Amino acid sequence: MSALPNDSPIRCLNFDILWCIIDMNANMFDDNTAALKTTLTTSRVCRDWRSFMLRTPSIWAHLIDVDYLYRCTIEGRRELFRRSGTALLWIQTHTPNSHPLCVPPRYLNCVLDVLCEYRERIQRLDATIVVRQARRWKPLYLPMPYLESFSVTLVENSRASEVQDIRRLLPFSVLFGGSAPMLQELCYRSGRANLTAPWLRQLRSMVLWALLTVSETLGVLMLTNNLVKLQISNTYTNDMTAKLPLATLPKLAYLELSLHFDLISGAVLLDHMSIPPACSLRFSMEFLHHEYITNKSTLGSVIQAISTCAQRHFTHHVPQALGLVFEAFHSMDLTTSYSDERRCNEQSFVFSMNLASNQVFPAHALPILLSKFTLPHFSEVTEMVIVIAGKNRPVPELAAFIARLPSVNIIHTDAWSLRHVARAQAALERAHTGPQTAFPALKTLRIAFSGLEPFTTFDSAPDPISKFVMPRIARGHAIATVDFTENTLDVLPDVEFIRKAHGLKVLWRKSGVAEILEHICGTGMPKNIASIREVSAT
Repeated sequence: MSALPNDSPIRCLNFDILWCIIDMNANMFDDNTAALKTTLTTSRVCRDWRSFMLRTPSIWAHLIDVDYLYRCTIEGRRELFRRSGTALLWIQTHTPNSHPLCVPPRYLNCVLDVLCEYRERIQRLDATIVVRQARRWKPLYLPMPYLESFSVTLVENSRASEVQDIRRLLPFSVLFGGSAPMLQELCYRSGRANLTAPWLRQLRSMVLWALLTVSETLGVLMLTNNLVKLQISNTYTNDMTAKLPLATLPKLAYLELSLHFDLISGAVLLDHMSIPPACSLRFSMEFLHHEYITNKSTLGSVIQAISTCAQRHFTHHVPQALGLVFEAFHSMDLTTSYSDERRCNEQSFVFSMNLASNQVFPAHALPILLSKFTLPHFSEVTEMVIVIAGKNRPVPELAAFIARLPSVNIIHTDAWSLRHVARAQAALERAHTGPQTAFPALKTLRIAFSGLEPFTTFDSAPDPISKFVMPRIARGHAIATVDFTENTLDVLPDVEFIRKAHGLKVLWRKSGVAEILEHICGTGMPKNIASIREVSAT
């Protein structure tokens, strides 16, 4: 390593910026398996950098990656801990990839040596434990006075004869000797478990990815009423007749519920949780049993439970942006965002249902979602994304859903989805209760299209944009702008609204040209124009 000239760009780098760069690269918990290696390399760039990094013990204290250290020499390990000084330690230890179910003795000994020697300095611990070796993790049963975050993944052996009771092998009631006064975060990933411990009540954040019944999950939540953030996955129902307790979480600000295989458990769990209306909500469903999707009653009850929970939330975080994305062969999503002085477009509610590759949503899926979320709470939404793909039949429920969106002034959509919106608009105009206007405040229509939109028997009109725009003009609700800048277009489409929608502004971009082009309809035809079937978009 040599000294660099005083005017070297490296030496001119502000140390605050340098610290930010080093700190980002040194985060081994951010899916960064090379964090320690990268930091060691960085410390050898020049003498100034090395001196700065060696004077900052917290950098090294947060890089105790046992997966890397166990391949180092004993002297190499000692050097890392020497550099960490007396700073509190962040430790990560996972099962080596080549031995997912049986950790090599040398590796396990390395882990246990580190935990034993530095137990009283550990602030954050992320460990993977093979179930049949759980008895050897004796340091976990001793007090950890500075432990703030504990993440544990229990790996079960694939041979059933060797799988033992996790609740007996890793009893939570005696973890940390019952003494972890600073512990605030718990992430538990495993199968069956008996989660009872005196420190549960002090937790502020919990990730519970455990195979627990709804009753067991509620039992845990009743012991963690100080939670601010909660993520639950893998809960399931067993006895639908059992009387369930009510878990009250008065401080909860974020709830994420992931349902796999079993949808009913989600509905039951939500019915027995009391959470503040300000709590942000995220619901995701995947790997679902076929009968849960095809059974209208089951799907409807689950979405209704989520809608009921969401409505309480919407009274506090009034939605200002709404996203509806339905892809028949992939996913069904509904999201809302709001804005305030502290947050910009904070996504406060997410509903997401994803299918396996061999599944397709039945015809009733989208109508159920729309009907359960046709809510007055959306009256202040000003911006909307709507995508409906793979749905070649009319969706009557879309009209009632749209009728609840009187303040929308910007719509993001595509030419195919706009066919559904145009049909809903026409349905509202013919409503038996009297004509209604879809999106009366609409000013801007932002269109993304590839030129490859399919045509079907239910609506073969090649010009869905005009079919949406022109009736609005006739009824005195003209929009101001059609925006094609989501893609680049070689030419504008030769469609009715460009010829007849006088005063309407059209924006688009050409490939390789930074400038946004503008055309005002009624001022003559633009020079470059082509049939919509021939438009090239990227």
